Amino acid sequence: MVKKRYKYKLDGFSLFEILVTMAILMMLSFLVFPVTIQKAQETKLEGYASQIVTDIYYQQQRAFQKNLKGGVALGVNTYTLFDGESLATATETDLKKYPSNIRIASISLSGTNEIVFQNGEFKPLSYGYFEINDSMNYIRVYINGEGLIWYEKI
Repeated sequence: MVKKRYKYKLDGFSLFEILVTMAILMMLSFLVFPVTIQKAQETKLEGYASQIVTDIYYQQQRAFQKNLKGGVALGVNTYTLFDGESLATATETDLKKYPSNIRIASISLSGTNEIVFQNGEFKPLSYGYFEINDSMNYIRVYINGEGLIWYEKI
């Protein structure tokens, strides 16, 4: 009887093939990584814009439904929710701070830097827009004379 012997030839990848593959993966990561970071920053800024819009809407609803005067005062990287006719005469305040790289800029409201709602009113006393930015991404927040609030990337 003759025994058959099978010889297996093990082939692997050469060092050159591994280096070429790694180089391709590195080039792809250098292209994708900055885009991913940029998108993450845009999403974070949209979150901050959404929060301030929600807070303005909250003050608006309190004035309309609970018959309370109140509003939002805008600062550089802060904003304050207040109860009363203005921030200076407020009976209650709630200061909201943004991180140091997030700024509220280009405030273009009719009147002061405060969005004020009167007792039982849905419409604000001051309206216009302001911008929230992180020096690379810009979002403009609008409030019109009828009390509609929205934001958009610019």
